[in-house]
Amino acid sequence: MSLNQDTIKQIVEIPLTAELYPQEWKSLNNPPPVLYARGNIQLLAERKFTIVGSRRTPAPALQAGKEIAKELSYAFVILTGTADGGDSAAIEGALAGSGRVICLLAGGFSAIPQGNLPLLKEVEKRGLLLSYQPFETPVREFSYEVRNELLARLGEGTLVLGAAEKGGALITARYAWKQKKPVFALPYFPGSAAGVGCNAILKAGGILTENANDVAKAFQMELKNFAKVPLTADEEKMFTALQTLGEAHAEELAKASGVPLFKARAVLAALEVKGACAALGGNRYAVI
Repeated sequence: MSLNQDTIKQIVEIPLTAELYPQEWKSLNNPPPVLYARGNIQLLAERKFTIVGSRRTPAPALQAGKEIAKELSYAFVILTGTADGGDSAAIEGALAGSGRVICLLAGGFSAIPQGNLPLLKEVEKRGLLLSYQPFETPVREFSYEVRNELLARLGEGTLVLGAAEKGGALITARYAWKQKKPVFALPYFPGSAAGVGCNAILKAGGILTENANDVAKAFQMELKNFAKVPLTADEEKMFTALQTLGEAHAEELAKASGVPLFKARAVLAALEVKGACAALGGNRYAVI
């Protein structure tokens, strides 16, 4: 990412001795001596919750992650990375909610992921983009594990949206467990390659999470009640069919709901916009 001198000057340095420097990182054997930030640095003083997921997290899990991040963003600052997939879902959800989100870079500000640049620029405006390394530091092989440990330490808990047998999301979960912090995971159908890591977390004692209330219960808190998006009569029928079938082809859903097929796709598109279902491709849909 090419930045001129004026842009570089916008980066705020937070030394280890600063009041806003996270206490959770000061206990490290070798804490970063300086943090580099762009955005609302006051978010560092608020309660935080970590949400991560692999780049290959499937569409229904991404949609669920967005909804969970959106609701939790009113109780916590959402803390995540900068990658596509699960991280992006957490960012988009938080921005659709309170806007309180912190994204932790794996390298310096010169190494911002180009593919996610528009989304991360929005984070700079409404949340906080944070790095623990000087500006010109590239992302190295070990950078991600260090970043994942920092994410796990800073959040009061960690939710994994999608994880294969190995990967950064699982590393973050392991570090959270080492800190005796609760670890949450979305459940996956047995044999799902994209979710084998999440199911492993649940087998090991992680908290099965289907919605934001599952996280809230673990912290003995009540989330603010927000008005539900109203559904039309056809949308209500289709949503009921989705809840019953879980995942199905548009033709199956039309038959189950009684909504004519020529209207079904438009109704499903409306439900997708309202966050009630996710398109899986091939005219198949899943309930959120």
